Amino acid sequence: MIPVIITGYFRCFDIFHIILLYQVYHRKSEEKMQLFSVIDRQMLGRLYANNLKGVLYEVNEKFVNETHSQVPVCGESDLLVIGGGIAGVAAALAASRNNKKVTLIEKSIILGGLATLGHVCIYLPLCDGLGHKIYGGIAEELLYTTIKYGYSNVPDGWEYGVKTVEKPAGRYQTHFNIPACVMAFDELMAENNVEVIFDTVFCAPIMDGNVCKGVIVENKSGRSAYIAKMVIDASGDADVMFRAGAPCIEQKSIVSHWAYELDFETMKKGIESGDIINTIGLRWIGLRPDADNSQSEIPRFYGTTSDGVNAYIRFSRTLALDFLKKNRRSDYTMLSLPTMPQFRTTRRIKGQKELSLVPGLHLDDSVGCVINCLDSPAAVYEFPYGALIDGNITNIITAGRIVAADGAGWEIMRYIPGCAFTGQVAGTAAAMSIDAGCTLQNVDVAELQEKLTDSGVLIHMGEDLRDNEGKAAYAEPTKQFDPLIKLDSLCYPTSH
Repeated sequence: MIPVIITGYFRCFDIFHIILLYQVYHRKSEEKMQLFSVIDRQMLGRLYANNLKGVLYEVNEKFVNETHSQVPVCGESDLLVIGGGIAGVAAALAASRNNKKVTLIEKSIILGGLATLGHVCIYLPLCDGLGHKIYGGIAEELLYTTIKYGYSNVPDGWEYGVKTVEKPAGRYQTHFNIPACVMAFDELMAENNVEVIFDTVFCAPIMDGNVCKGVIVENKSGRSAYIAKMVIDASGDADVMFRAGAPCIEQKSIVSHWAYELDFETMKKGIESGDIINTIGLRWIGLRPDADNSQSEIPRFYGTTSDGVNAYIRFSRTLALDFLKKNRRSDYTMLSLPTMPQFRTTRRIKGQKELSLVPGLHLDDSVGCVINCLDSPAAVYEFPYGALIDGNITNIITAGRIVAADGAGWEIMRYIPGCAFTGQVAGTAAAMSIDAGCTLQNVDVAELQEKLTDSGVLIHMGEDLRDNEGKAAYAEPTKQFDPLIKLDSLCYPTSH
């Protein structure tokens, strides 16, 4: 019995792994698995993606024989976006508006990601809490897309295009209705000629050295390939970059569960107000990402393995069920459950450069300003272009929570405005790279800054923003900060 069979051809830079596998075959059975465990599995993923006509086989109790035929090409475009969350939507929109043929691959049947499927349906502030708009461009446009056909609670004074508001009535943010938002996103993609492929799971990048030629996907039609000049990884977990061989960092995520609910008291108050938005409640169970969770007994989970994802789902549902058991009464009902695991941070790229959380710091290669949306007031930071790309992979760029930002910076970049912002930058930079016939590492940053400025993105902070001191708005996690979000079921003491 031959435990390792390799079919097809291999590129010369993979010869080391072929020799290593051959050596594994000739070892004793106890040593085989020990050796096999140290083989660079990430490189094996690239080896497989490079060899569409063949596959690596292992015939023992750990593996199943699999026979592959040629994989059909189902589409070609200038640019592929992997992931249809807020970052993916923004990236596809930006690339299409730069005259590129765009295909967006989404594993679910709904656009919006955590904002829709995950029920985190509050478009967090675009402003710094002092009346200055920080996020413009597509980040601001998408706020209004989310409320185009549904309710909103944007405070008086704020409106599309306004840069500053004297003594604002509130932060530049809004709640939005999920079904209305989803259909508005559908319409936006159609209007901008973005081809959206739903119910399709990304499997592997097709790598030729450091260049990605396209991706392999799986859906109801089976396994197929999509070919493109550029790829934007908006997967939320850096799946494309990781499987392409880019250095990445992983961390466990807290459990944070959002869902809608109905109760007679809230409905009565909502009816009296005459505004439908006040009739339903949004229940937050578990932990808050902006709180001190170091003493919490609730476990954290990795979102990059099947075991981790399933453990997260089971635990979050257990928390929800415990709450439901305590509140089983005739005047209350849970209205919905999230239809995706509500991970906050899972895996990100190391990047060519990393976001530095030094307030007021000027960066020559800044592509826009960012803030911690939950701070009030919020310090302002300039975001470097190099945090979107890897140093070696020439035509994959990231968007959303997977960009190179650590610690508190990672939290900042996972919020909806930051995801929309990085999506716009990624889509614009990828389009420019195609036009110039250059790698992403050689994109003209000055020209990119000019394009983003023209669309409303704030590239560098003015003197009026440099001295902003960030202050956590919600020191006590269960203290009510939004009348539509109920925090009393969070897993913290109710008083200190």
